[in-house]
Amino acid sequence: MKAVVKPKPQLYKAWQHGLQLTEKEIPIVTQPNDVQFKVVAGGICGTDVGIYNSKDSLKNNMSGLKTPDVTIGHEFCGRITDAGTKAKLRLAQLLILKSREFKEIKKFTKNRTAAQVAKDKSLINYISDNFIATAEMHITCGECAQCKLGDFHVCTNTIIRGLHGDGAFAEYVVLPSENVIIFKNGEIPEEIVAFMDAIGNATHTVQSLSSIKGKIVAVLGLGVIGLMSVAIAKGAGAKEIIVTDASHGENTHEKLQARKFKMAQLLGADECFDVSLHDEKQEFYKFAKSQNHGAGVDAVLEMSGSYHAYEDAFNILRMGGELSLLGITNGTMPLDFAKHMIFPGRTIHGVIGRRVWSTWEMMTDILKKGLAKRFIKAGFVSHQFPLEEFDKGFEAIASGDALKVLLRP
Repeated sequence: MKAVVKPKPQLYKAWQHGLQLTEKEIPIVTQPNDVQFKVVAGGICGTDVGIYNSKDSLKNNMSGLKTPDVTIGHEFCGRITDAGTKAKLRLAQLLILKSREFKEIKKFTKNRTAAQVAKDKSLINYISDNFIATAEMHITCGECAQCKLGDFHVCTNTIIRGLHGDGAFAEYVVLPSENVIIFKNGEIPEEIVAFMDAIGNATHTVQSLSSIKGKIVAVLGLGVIGLMSVAIAKGAGAKEIIVTDASHGENTHEKLQARKFKMAQLLGADECFDVSLHDEKQEFYKFAKSQNHGAGVDAVLEMSGSYHAYEDAFNILRMGGELSLLGITNGTMPLDFAKHMIFPGRTIHGVIGRRVWSTWEMMTDILKKGLAKRFIKAGFVSHQFPLEEFDKGFEAIASGDALKVLLRP
């Protein structure tokens, strides 16, 4: 099968820029808990861009690979084509749960138990024909302190498929059944299911707040996940959403307005500011600080990974407010904790991955209530390419012309 791979980085040696298209053996079901997917589409995310550009932090993170290369990609949707014995039981359980919402599924499950459905020889064909599937790509150990507490998203021994093990930029991928989630055909468009991993990051960032309903929120950084967090915050009931981004290089102010700001407004943003422009940054400060009768905004979602945005956050966040951090920073920043955190009584949330399964449930609910259609109507999926033309996808992102890019095997 075709697969897009990154060679294992070697310490003290330059890490080759870009990715490689290669031929690999099709991964097959070898364990009772395995599920095989035929990949329909995969989404390029910021981490994939970092791997493509051989980012140092990712070089260090991936230097422990036990294979000469790794198939990248951790956003995807596909059709289930095979499963082990235990996996079939898990899939049968998911089918029975779905039958509570979609009565037509009961024509297949009938009144059978999960064990009985799992033994049905037509199970895999039925699921493949009637469901699009995806998976949580953080593979957790189930044994560490965090897993035993149910905090799987901060598992000590997390293996991220597409970084530490083979991912989904290929024709097939095999994953453990406990990570699988299925959607009835038409429940959520496959183009959206293909990047629910990333929507989950945005959802978890919103979910980390004690409450968002009726709150005034600032979103700092309008990368793809920043834009998605605008949509999720709106769907979760935010009263007002203020957004910022910075024009630079090929991403001129006019381009920023025409693409990211326009998209943010379509997804629920009320005010947009280009903080690379002095006058506009001062206007942003003035406007944000005027909220809540001059106290500032209730919450900040930091999505850019820029320490300049951290400074903006502390400047506009009201006393008692909350700051959720998803953007990945480089280097360090001095911080006066007494001034910015302790005396103002603020709360910081560090966000990684998705809560299993509450984040998935929250985003599924919001997507089905209209957000998925809004994503499609707004043209959020801006580019789609055959898998072998992956370079074009990364080039579209680098140029600033793309929002979400999908690769199709």
